[in-house]
Amino acid sequence: MYPTLFISHGAPNIILSDSKSKKNFQKLGKNLKVPKYIIIISAHYVTNDLRIISPEANKIMYDFYGFEDELYKVVYEINSDKNLTNNLINTLKKENIDISIDESRISYDHGVWNVLALLYEKLNIPVLQLSIPYSYSPSQLINLGEKLKAFKDEAMIICSGGVTHNLGDMSYNLTSKNYAKEFSDKIKNIIENGNEDGLLNITSDINFRKNHPSNEHFLPLFIAFGNANNKKGKSVNSEMQYSNISMESFIFDENKENLKDLRWY
Repeated sequence: MYPTLFISHGAPNIILSDSKSKKNFQKLGKNLKVPKYIIIISAHYVTNDLRIISPEANKIMYDFYGFEDELYKVVYEINSDKNLTNNLINTLKKENIDISIDESRISYDHGVWNVLALLYEKLNIPVLQLSIPYSYSPSQLINLGEKLKAFKDEAMIICSGGVTHNLGDMSYNLTSKNYAKEFSDKIKNIIENGNEDGLLNITSDINFRKNHPSNEHFLPLFIAFGNANNKKGKSVNSEMQYSNISMESFIFDENKENLKDLRWY
């Protein structure tokens, strides 16, 4: 059984940085055993209902602007798989999860390739990307994660988003903003203690909307939580960037069978 990851992916130019988060994600990747394939959910692919990327997908998109020229020259080989896509669809439909192929989605957003490039310098396995179904409630997202457990013996499920994501209030000040640090610490406590009620009720937290003017970066965490057999996750990275962007990330179901070194962090 492979672990489940929730990665706060931060800005796309993290792969050009020398940050603590980049180094931690690279260390994590070196200690992960390679699965048969990856199922990934990114905050940058949101649809009303659940969709899956075209099995013909085989390229990356530069879905951002205003960054270093070097970032638009990054090349990362990646592809999906038709048989695995059909199997995922059929399996979820048997569990009464409606899902369809998004034929118009033929490339991977930076919430996918940016994370995978940090974990795996080269990737020789298929990557299936699911959308975030925006019509789902938090409990339905957790249920989706639970249904995806059927694939954990062969696939690693990676959820890419952000514990905080208020781009309008970020700055280059090294001092963390209290509302972001307090919220990030609360999420870490909820995840490390397996507090499902706390997670389900988080949108009523006084700091939630300050950190998430829109929900899409937080929603993958519900799926990751639901996908975990042991709902208690473990922090694998804690860093605040740009004063309010939490890079807090978690691994669920880590054990000696799926990690080369449990002590890496």
